[in-house]
Amino acid sequence: MSDFPQDISLDEAYALISPLMRDIGAQSQSQVEVPLSDAANRIIATDITSTIDVPAQDCAAVDGYAFYFEDLEKPLPIVGSIKAGHPFTQKAEKGFAYRIFTGAPMPEGPDTIAMQENCEIDQEGSVILPQNLKLKSNYRPRGENVSKGEIILKKGTMVGPAEIGLAAAVGLSTLPVKPILKVALISIGDEIAEVGSRSGSETGKIFDSNRPMLKAMMKSIGHQVVDFGIVKDNLEELIKTFLEAKNKADVILISGGSSEGDEDHTKSAIINSGGIIDFWRLALKPGRPMVSGRIGKTPIFGLPGNPVAAFVCTRLIVEPMMSVLQGQLEQYPIKLEVCSGFEKTSRKGRAEYIRARLENGAKGLHAVINGKPGAGVLSSLTGADGLVEIPAECDRVKEGDTLSFLIFREAGL
Repeated sequence: MSDFPQDISLDEAYALISPLMRDIGAQSQSQVEVPLSDAANRIIATDITSTIDVPAQDCAAVDGYAFYFEDLEKPLPIVGSIKAGHPFTQKAEKGFAYRIFTGAPMPEGPDTIAMQENCEIDQEGSVILPQNLKLKSNYRPRGENVSKGEIILKKGTMVGPAEIGLAAAVGLSTLPVKPILKVALISIGDEIAEVGSRSGSETGKIFDSNRPMLKAMMKSIGHQVVDFGIVKDNLEELIKTFLEAKNKADVILISGGSSEGDEDHTKSAIINSGGIIDFWRLALKPGRPMVSGRIGKTPIFGLPGNPVAAFVCTRLIVEPMMSVLQGQLEQYPIKLEVCSGFEKTSRKGRAEYIRARLENGAKGLHAVINGKPGAGVLSSLTGADGLVEIPAECDRVKEGDTLSFLIFREAGL
C-alpha cells in the first residue's frame, strides 16, 4: 500500500499541493525591479502605492464650456480657451462660460461643464446651456482615478497591459516583481526522437511533440525553460537528470514515464533522488497517470506521455500551481456554463475534459466536440476554444444539458 494519495479529484489535488507551493514560494523573499516594458506576465512582489493623485487636478471630461452651476439658466458670454496642459491663469468670474477641452485643468471656481454638442450659440455669441445638467456634470475631480497613498497593484497580481498602463499613469517606470521561474523540461522514453532527427522515421519511434508544446506553454506565461532534452527509460539516468535539474531550476516538468508499466520509472526516480511523492494519478480523463512531488524544495510534475493529456494536466494543474509558487493571487480555471451540443456516454468516478468549440445557434451558445477523441490526438486541440467538463458523477451527456466550460486564454479577449 502506497503512502501517498492516489486517483484524486482536481479539487483534491489543488487542496493538497497548493499549500505546499505557497510554503515553498514564501521561503523566497527575493524580488527584482524591471522596466515596464519587461513587466508583462510577471508577478508583483509587494503592494505598490501611488505617490500622486490621478488626475493631479480637477479637469474636464469633455470638450465644452465650464461655468458656475448657479449661472445655468442664462446665456453666458464665452471667455478664453483652456487646453490640456495649459492652465487658466486668470480669475474665473461668475456670469461667464469658459471654453475648455478634454483633459484640461478646471479654472478655479467653475464647477460644471456643458458638452459642446449640447450647447447653442446665440446671436450675441453667448452660449445657451442645456437645462438638464446637474452640478459637477462632466467634471473630473482630482484623484478620481487614483488617490495618493492608494494601493494600485497588490502583491501577487499578474502584470498585464492594464496593470502596465496604471503603473505608467502614476509615473512608475519600473515594477518590483518576483523572479522568473526556471523550469527544467524533460521528456522520457526510449521511443521518443528529437524533432528533425532521422531517428524519428525508425520503426517504433515517434517525434517528441510534448517538449516543444510545453516549452511554448511555459514561455507564454513568462517562465524560462531549461531544456534537458530526452532521457531514456533508465532509472539511474533519470535520478542523475533529476538531481541536475534540481540544482538548475525552480520547477521540474517532465512528460512520460509516470504510468505503472515496467519501464515507467518516474516515481522511483523521484524517491531515489531523495524526493517525496505528493500524489499519483488523477481521477480525470485525459490525464490520469500524473504524478506530483518534490525533491528538496523543488516541485516536480510528471505529466502523462500522451500529448493531449500532458496539455490538459498542464493547464489544469501545473500552470495554477506555478502561479501559487510565485505568490500570485490564486486563480484557478474559470468555468462558464454552456449548453451541450453533443451527446456522449462517460465513465462515472472521474471527470472528463472534452476539447470543444463554442458555436452560436438557434438555442444560443453551445459547445461542440472539436476533432477526434483520444489522449494522443493533438489535432483535437487545434481550433478548440476550451474544455468541456463532464462531472465525475455523470455517465451520460444529452444535447442541451448544461455543462461547465473552461475557456483557453487563446480564445479569450
